[in-house]
Amino acid sequence: VKNIGARLNFLNLSNILIFFVPLLVGAFCLLYFKTDIPSEITQYIPEIFALIGLILVIKAFTERRSVRLSFALVLLNHLWVAMAISFNDNVNWEHIIIYLSGVLLFGLLGFATILWLKKLERRVFLNQFYGHSYEHPRIAFFFLLCCLGMAGFPISPTFIGEDLIYSHIQSGQLFLAVFVSLSFIIDGLALIRIYARVFLGPHHKTYHESAYRSS
Repeated sequence: VKNIGARLNFLNLSNILIFFVPLLVGAFCLLYFKTDIPSEITQYIPEIFALIGLILVIKAFTERRSVRLSFALVLLNHLWVAMAISFNDNVNWEHIIIYLSGVLLFGLLGFATILWLKKLERRVFLNQFYGHSYEHPRIAFFFLLCCLGMAGFPISPTFIGEDLIYSHIQSGQLFLAVFVSLSFIIDGLALIRIYARVFLGPHHKTYHESAYRSS
C-alpha cells in the first residue's frame, strides 16, 4: 500500500480540485445519460469508479503531510463508491442517500474541525504524532466522533448504508466487491491514522509532561 501511495505523491489539494472533482461531475453527467450508454460500456463503469475511489483512499492512508488532503481523499472515496453502485441496475436511491448522509455530515464537520484546529495551532501535519489532545481535548473528542461517523461506526447512518451498498453488488461483480471492501477497510485505517497523528502521542510542545520508556 505504501509503495502505491508513494507513486501518488503528485496528488495535492490543487490537483484534486482541478482533476478529480470535475471528473466526479462528469460521472454525474454519465449517470444522467445512463440509458443512452451501451450496456457493453456501463457494465465496466462500476468497477472503474470503485477503483478510482480505492486509489484515492490509498493515497489518503499514505499521505505524510497534509491533514486536509488526507481527510478530503477519504470523503471523495465514499463519493466514488456511491457513484459506482449507482450505475448498477435497480438501485434504490434511498439506500444511496442513507449511505452518503452520514459520510457528508461527519465529513464536513470533520473538515471544519481540522480548519478550526489549524487556526489554533501552527503545526497540524501527519509526519509525526503531535499530541494536540493535551491542549484541545474537546476538539480531539469531536474529531474522533467525526472519524468514527465517516468510517461507518454505529453512531452514523453510514453504518447501515454500507450494508445497503453491498446489497446492490451483484453476484458476478467480484472486482467491484473487492474494490469496495478494500476501500472501506483502508478508509477506516486512514481516518484512525489521521486522528492518532494529530491528537495522540507526546505533545510537540516540550513544556508538557510525557512518560518515557524505562530501560
